[in-house]
Amino acid sequence: MEKIVEQLSLDGEWIELIKRAKNLGITTEEIRQFLKQTESLHNA
Repeated sequence: MEKIVEQLSLDGEWIELIKRAKNLGITTEEIRQFLKQTESLHNA
């Protein structure tokens, strides 16, 4: 049950971050590209 609550909390944070990015004029595609670049840096 704790994991579900934690996951929902993280999902809510992601939603809020995406909303804020969109308010700044950043597109969903730009967000995806940024996340892919960041992920590849962490996996290197």
